[in-house]
Amino acid sequence: MSHCADRNPASPSDWNRWGMTPPQRVALVAFLFSGAVNSALLVMPFFLFNQMNQGATLSGIFIGLASLGYTLASLFSSRFVARARHGLNWSLFGVTGFLIFLGAMPAFRTPFLCGFFFVAAFTFSAFAWPAYHSWVGAEPFPEARARHMSLVNVAWSTGGAAGPLLAGPFYEIDFRFPYLFIAGLCLLSLVLIASVPPEKSYFVCLSSDSTQSRRAHDRASESFLYSAWCATFAAHITVGSTRAVFPKQLDELISTGQLRYLWESHASAWLNSASASRFSWLAVIMGLATGLTFFIMGRSVWWHHRFSMLVVIQLFTGAAMWSLGYTHSIIVMLIAFSAIGMNLGVAFFSSVFYGMANPTTKHGRAAINEGVVGLGGMTGSLGFAAVGIYAGLNLPFRLMPLVMIAIILLQWCLIRWRRSGEA
Repeated sequence: MSHCADRNPASPSDWNRWGMTPPQRVALVAFLFSGAVNSALLVMPFFLFNQMNQGATLSGIFIGLASLGYTLASLFSSRFVARARHGLNWSLFGVTGFLIFLGAMPAFRTPFLCGFFFVAAFTFSAFAWPAYHSWVGAEPFPEARARHMSLVNVAWSTGGAAGPLLAGPFYEIDFRFPYLFIAGLCLLSLVLIASVPPEKSYFVCLSSDSTQSRRAHDRASESFLYSAWCATFAAHITVGSTRAVFPKQLDELISTGQLRYLWESHASAWLNSASASRFSWLAVIMGLATGLTFFIMGRSVWWHHRFSMLVVIQLFTGAAMWSLGYTHSIIVMLIAFSAIGMNLGVAFFSSVFYGMANPTTKHGRAAINEGVVGLGGMTGSLGFAAVGIYAGLNLPFRLMPLVMIAIILLQWCLIRWRRSGEA
């Protein structure tokens, strides 16, 4: 007997619009909104540097407070978001708030008001992302669910690469252009979200026999969930610090003519110009590496419940962060940002996939996962900014291998603890 026998969903094809299925439209929303969010993250530091004559410390504070708002909103909403009849209504709420507050930011030049608008925009965005993951996570069959999740995750990661690729050059033309671009992406997202049906109207139900066959896999996912959240926290320390603090480091290298392709003695005048566009290269390669990782993980099962994969990629990421504390080479930076993007892909996909194992708690756990994302970003941006004030911007990057080793040990302890609790 089905645990949801009262449902009588329409044929999936009945919900197609503009040649796209509902999961494809959710993925397109993730692409567009990620482009908007990451464009805002790229432009904000340069807006502070050039339009407000501020430095990396204030940029780190802005992103840190935005991450704090995002974290608190995610954790607070995890208690009630699952009660909505149509979870994507929370996305309408979140995208609208992001559009309104971020759109107001370029009209002002005072740190307090700009900081308020930036933080408020990202706080509202916390209501959007869990809804996308929870909607595709309603797919009852693990293999199909992984494919839907891969589609959404590839979409937001490639959107996160494509948005900055355009926003950087837009900023070089006029600092207001990226904000108009962001507004357009948000408006398109709202139109698409409104066309997606409730998950209970679209996805079929599992019989109790099918549910029994998934139980062992889901128990193993429960054992790895806390460890995956910890890995996601660590991944967003690296992402938050590279977004908030590293732009200033790169800007200083370019302004003094020290940026190189590799280790050549003569500087390239072209390379040592347009710092926002040069940083957009790094943001793009990180997003593409994340998207490729999502694509691979969504179409394979060998990584399920395999802790060794998390260990290897996190050690590699620690080394990449260490290199950013020393290098003047744009090619080395691109390799390091690729490693950071891959690590983000492995950690985030794992935590979302394991969090969808229990259908009754999936939306709440998606919100908790986003809270972990925000907490990691806050730790990376504020922590690196604070250390940078007293010891220079390079030092926190050079210390990251030790931080990653400590976090790996914590993950190992969490897996053992969760397994012992199930024994």
